[in-house]
Amino acid sequence: MPRFALSLLTLLVAGCDGASAPAVSPEALRQQAAVCRAEGRPDEAASLLAEAVRAQPTANRDQRTAAADLRRELASLRVAGDDLAGAEKLYREALALLETAPRGSDEAIINLRTQLAGLCYRQSRLDEAAEFYRSVLALEVSTLGETHPDPLGTMSILGGLELKRGEFNEAEALFRRQLAGVRKVHGAEKRETASVLDNLADVLSRAGQNAEAARLRDEAKRIRHKLCDEC
Repeated sequence: MPRFALSLLTLLVAGCDGASAPAVSPEALRQQAAVCRAEGRPDEAASLLAEAVRAQPTANRDQRTAAADLRRELASLRVAGDDLAGAEKLYREALALLETAPRGSDEAIINLRTQLAGLCYRQSRLDEAAEFYRSVLALEVSTLGETHPDPLGTMSILGGLELKRGEFNEAEALFRRQLAGVRKVHGAEKRETASVLDNLADVLSRAGQNAEAARLRDEAKRIRHKLCDEC
């Protein structure tokens, strides 16, 4: 008997028995997707994750966290396939799930807001990107502290973005804030400090404060020479 006929007969028999195949759980679909992804089959992985997203309930905090994670994984596949609009939709859905009371973890929310900031930047929506990065910075500072490496890094990213937007006052404030934190963590005469001094000098130069920009560049150069002499 041909294979198709056998398959059809199997379905008919199952139907006559009144039985149906058990639904595959979202987690099982996720694991299957991970295998497909590892084997270089992203389209199949995306299909499985989309099915998992549809199957995952969202009635409580844990379920919403799982649903957000599934959307985040699917969004990363969309980004890899250059479907930025599709990825953004999924990231926004995941963020909405995590920000529903009771909220998900701050770490996961920071990650999603950072992803959305990056997507907005890639699509030249700089105002939206800056708004997302500002919210990331506020949350990082409230949870990790002003001098933790994560908020210090976000200050640098946001400072560069504000400079690109022509918002010199905001960029200067961010780099001065980063400079204070870096000096506190690493010391006044370290390479990390010199790098921030150069970034701050670039802002001041663009803002027409050339004398102060030159002073900061000289300071950064002096630090680097001193460090080389100590090697």
